[in-house]
Amino acid sequence: MTEQGPAAQTFFDAIRNGNDLAVDTAVAVKSNLLRARDKDGISPVVAAAAAGHVRLAERLAARLFKSGDGIDFFDAAAVGNVGAMRNLLAQDLAAIDDRGSDGCTALHQAARFGQLEAARLLLGRGADPNAVAMNECRTTPLYVAIEARHRDTASLLLALGASPNSIQGGGWSPLHAAARNGDEAIVDALLLRGADPTRVADNGETAIDLAEKNSFAALAKVLRTAALRR
Repeated sequence: MTEQGPAAQTFFDAIRNGNDLAVDTAVAVKSNLLRARDKDGISPVVAAAAAGHVRLAERLAARLFKSGDGIDFFDAAAVGNVGAMRNLLAQDLAAIDDRGSDGCTALHQAARFGQLEAARLLLGRGADPNAVAMNECRTTPLYVAIEARHRDTASLLLALGASPNSIQGGGWSPLHAAARNGDEAIVDALLLRGADPTRVADNGETAIDLAEKNSFAALAKVLRTAALRR
């Protein structure tokens, strides 16, 4: 269900604030809040993980897992519950490249939250490493992994077919995200696979600009050199 009424709004506010007591109280009163979705289609599990409340996300996921309807594929990927993911696939209750109510695939969720084994399972079962989120962000799994600084997951995606030049909403590329973070290892990996350091985002910025803006002078030099070689 989508967010409706003050109860759901209060529930998501409590989740994002990490208020465990308020979350538990809300679920005790109205258990179907566990399956609520906010106005952007985001689940309670993903909302908690995105807010950095990992233990809360895991507790919410555990409640879903033990419930009658069980945990869904996307929440299982977000918390790295590989066993649940395998079971859902085996029972044909999930498809690898399905999109959740927020427009993201399970691989997006695994990538965003650094769930390496979940990402490995999905890619091994044929998940599209270049799937585009069906929302205004239009992100790919590689971009969200880099943006969230999950280097191992990003490296896995690159090794298994993710495009280094995918373009997200706003014209951003994975190289923009890596340069913004100052991640030299991922910048090197992207450049090695043909990432374009001259790519200009919609706001006119290149990866070089972002490295300089964030005081990563050495990285800006690497990118500038790569740009001259194109």
